[in-house]
Order: sequence, then C-alpha cells, then structure tokens
Amino acid sequence: MTARKSGRADQEWTSLCERIQKLVSLGVREEAWYLLIAAALVGAPEPDLLASFYTYLTTGDREYAAKDRAEHLSLRFRDVVLKAIPLIGMPRVLCVFSPLAKAEGQLESRAKASKLTKKWHPVNIDVQQIHDRGAATADTIYGPVLLPKIFDTWGSHKEDMRFNELFVAYGLYLSDFEVMTPLETEVVVYSTISCLGLRGPGLWHLRGIGRLLGARGDGAGLSHDERIGGILKQTTGLKSAVAEVVAFVGEDFMNAANVKAWASNDDVVRELGGWGED
Repeated sequence: MTARKSGRADQEWTSLCERIQKLVSLGVREEAWYLLIAAALVGAPEPDLLASFYTYLTTGDREYAAKDRAEHLSLRFRDVVLKAIPLIGMPRVLCVFSPLAKAEGQLESRAKASKLTKKWHPVNIDVQQIHDRGAATADTIYGPVLLPKIFDTWGSHKEDMRFNELFVAYGLYLSDFEVMTPLETEVVVYSTISCLGLRGPGLWHLRGIGRLLGARGDGAGLSHDERIGGILKQTTGLKSAVAEVVAFVGEDFMNAANVKAWASNDDVVRELGGWGED
C-alpha cells in the first residue's frame, strides 16, 4: 500500500489542471473541467483533497482568488458534494465538507451565519413535482428503452427502488440544475461513479453524456457520422480526464477505481446497442 500525503503542492495542481483542460473539449470545458476534478476528489481516500484543490484555485492571482469568484466556486463545490449524497453516501460527504469549510476560512462565523437554502425548506418540497422532474431527467440520460430494463433487474425490490431512484437520487439531487447545467451534472455523475469502480453505472453515464452532447441529433446540420465522431472524441477525452485525476491521487485510488475495467465508447455500442434514438 502506498503512503498518503496530505494536500498537494501548487505545481502539482497546476500540472493536473493543464492536463485536464487539454483533455476536456471546448464544447464541454467552460467550468466543467474543475467540476470533473472536484467530483473525482470527493471519492478519494484523502477527504481533504477537495479542500486543497479549493485553496489552490482561490489563492495567488488565480481566477477564483477574488471574493466573489471564491464564493461562486464554493457554491459550485457545495453542489458537487451534495450531489454525491445519492452516489457515494452521506459519511463520505460529511468527511469532505469539514476540511472544505475549514479551507474557506472564518469557520465559526460562517457557521453562525449559515441559512438553509429556500429549496430545502420542507414546505417547498413537492413530492410529486420532484418525482416528475427526476423521471424526466432519468429519461433523458437513459432513454425510455434502457431505463425499464434497468428497473426490471431489481426483481421484488423494483418499485421501492424505482421510487427512490426517481424521487431521491434524480428528483432531489441530480435534476436540480440551479447551480450546474444538465451537462455539467452528468459529467459530475460520471466522474463520481467511475471512481467507485462500478463499470455498469459508468457505462450508462458515459452513454448519458453522449446523449446530452447530441448523439440523438442536435439540429446543427451535421451528418450522423460527423456528429457521432465529435461526440466520441469528447467522451474519450472526459474518460481520460477522470483517469488522470485518479492517477494524480495515487495508486490506492487507481486500484479502488479499477480504471482498466472502465467502459469505452465501443462498449456503449456493443453492450447497449449505441447511444439510443429515444
């Protein structure tokens, strides 16, 4: 087992960021490149790595050093970590939030001033509306052909699991696009799940990214081959980018994530019949 080291030096973060930005295409990049890194770090063996990344981005003369930009980054990181609740569980999320809050500074005063976001007030939680938006998002990611097949694998647990998938995982969290766009959210989901070493869900969400990128046709006037070719390049880059973050964290994370077994674009076609026309 390799020894863990707390945090990382600035030059290490700089090198990682440069590599990730080269791998993430312009059509996806904008701010998604650092969300991809953050999502992978949430599942890393060292729970303080996301805090170290935040400190790197908000110090010196970097883009997020200004107060308003740091607050913007904090909200984005909060959304990444909250969306990890249905993906990797609350204990990990708790362990990541504490060092992140410490890195933001003024811990006690910020805790006293903290207020519950309006959408989380119980009076504002409409179960049916949240369930419906979750179902709509899941349909977009999986398609109405693949999704029922996944549900049917749950046997006698199907209906309870289906409700929790659509209401809790997708409704409450993964279809909340107040902070991140649908594409950014799917990049975060793919990155988080891939780092768990779960090949099946990773395959579904690699396909989901392709669907959001326009695999079913986006009206841009491109031929089918041109459209799919561009999407394959982008999904390949995203997969490589997540693998870069895992390698950056270290050998233990590489082994846990089982990077060599991650699904590819070819697997989407071979195992799922392609990107779907639904």
